[in-house]
Amino acid sequence: MTNKDIANAFDELANLMELHGEDEFRIRSYRNAYITLRKLDTPLADLGEPELKAIKGVGNAIAGKIIDLTRTGKMPTLEKYRAQTPPGVVEMLHINGFGPKKVQSVWKEMGIESVGELWYACNENRLIEYKGFGLKTQEDLRQKLEYFFKSRHRLHLHTALEEAENLRKWLGSRLPEAPLALVGELRRHCPTVERLELLVGQATGLEGCFDGETLRLEQQEGERFIGRYAGDIPVTLYACAPETFGSKLFLHTGTRDFVEAFARQTAGLDFKGLATEAAVFERAGHTYVVPELREDATWVGRSNMPALIEEKDIKGVLHVHTTWSDGLHTLRDMCGYVAGLGYDYIGITDHSQSAFYANGLKPDRVLAQMAEIDALNAAMGPFKIFKGIESDILPDGSLDYPEELLARFDFVIASVHSVLKMNREKATERIIKAIENPYTTILGHPTGRLLLSREGYPLDWDAVLDALAQHGVALELNANPHRLDVDYTIIPRALERGIRISINPDAHSKQGVHDLRYGVMVARKGGLTASQCFNAAQFFTQ
Repeated sequence: MTNKDIANAFDELANLMELHGEDEFRIRSYRNAYITLRKLDTPLADLGEPELKAIKGVGNAIAGKIIDLTRTGKMPTLEKYRAQTPPGVVEMLHINGFGPKKVQSVWKEMGIESVGELWYACNENRLIEYKGFGLKTQEDLRQKLEYFFKSRHRLHLHTALEEAENLRKWLGSRLPEAPLALVGELRRHCPTVERLELLVGQATGLEGCFDGETLRLEQQEGERFIGRYAGDIPVTLYACAPETFGSKLFLHTGTRDFVEAFARQTAGLDFKGLATEAAVFERAGHTYVVPELREDATWVGRSNMPALIEEKDIKGVLHVHTTWSDGLHTLRDMCGYVAGLGYDYIGITDHSQSAFYANGLKPDRVLAQMAEIDALNAAMGPFKIFKGIESDILPDGSLDYPEELLARFDFVIASVHSVLKMNREKATERIIKAIENPYTTILGHPTGRLLLSREGYPLDWDAVLDALAQHGVALELNANPHRLDVDYTIIPRALERGIRISINPDAHSKQGVHDLRYGVMVARKGGLTASQCFNAAQFFTQ
């Protein structure tokens, strides 16, 4: 198990214990363990009992539970509380912003034991009869539930890619001669994915791969095999003869809209027996359309295909947090790591003072960090470290420091982190005021969304984009796979106005820097080229 898996087990245990009204001290110790363990670099599975006990906040009991998890994948205490809790109640704990105390109330006081019952109770106005559930709270919960239902059976892109690669290796060991390829949403690099879809270049015998354990078959429809992988991950395999692999790869990659538009433009041509996908486009006399752009008819038959951005085009890493605020690694470590990856520069953007929950920097700490950056720049040249800040956009749209301090930063990322419940008018007004601030360089994660967890606040995008263009402010595509915000559908509208897109990892650790790859994947879906990317240029050095 990874450190993240182990930490999450303690988080779940704390939630379940709180749900059952257990001792607050033990609950707090498990929550602290969650916070501590997820920040560790050294794999917990590699540590013995003495090393585990040496970790701050990890005593005999927690060390024992970690050992159980690393050896067996299970924690007896956690299994006990899971067994005592209806599965539907456990599922309620996954509703963003609906904590254990609220879940306990609807379970114990109202007898609600599933998210379906909870939704029904909201729509029947039954919650407002209970303490702590007014009309406003009930409506907020109803909206959260509707988003939960829409997203509950989907996977984040990074998770889907990892699992699909594992599945591809597993299938490859059983079908060593058959070509294998990702298709569907996964090949198009959609921000979230409903299921893993793979094309297998073998016409017969595919049912033999479904062993009932690693891969379970639920339904077969001709060449399509529908099942579950690794327990509960939805998967579809498509079987085909190797000589038709290219035709099938094309067919199963694009959306129905894309494939049908292609068929209309190439009526009368036969694409059924082609071994490569390139041959499909050659026979049609069309320029090749990369998989990311096959969402609709927009790019079908276009001859002026853009040279889309690639990960190697990124020159510098912006939006990076360190131990000065809520990052896991020191300023020196983050800079050294990014330099070692071959980038030309890094932009440090720890949290501003209003983000007290993230150890945001008061003005005196800002100046101290700037002094450390000056010293590192002197030692690490020609690699460049830029002094930045992720400034909270306050409720009235202003930034978090006085002008004289803002003027000392090389760049400012302005982001909303608090008071997220805004209507379209209020959210738009707040964002535009921040854009109008002369010190704002980049608008960070502009809708505040968390994929599969929290919808973003609504914006009048025409007004926001017009403001970005007018004031020369870049728009962030936050590459954290739980955000991928701004949505790729907004990128073409930004590019039409000459707005540059900054692909930023929002890295809180060295490993987080590598999230840039997901940002690039999604930026390509929006048609972004290197020349239109803010940090594909020699930032501040020209």
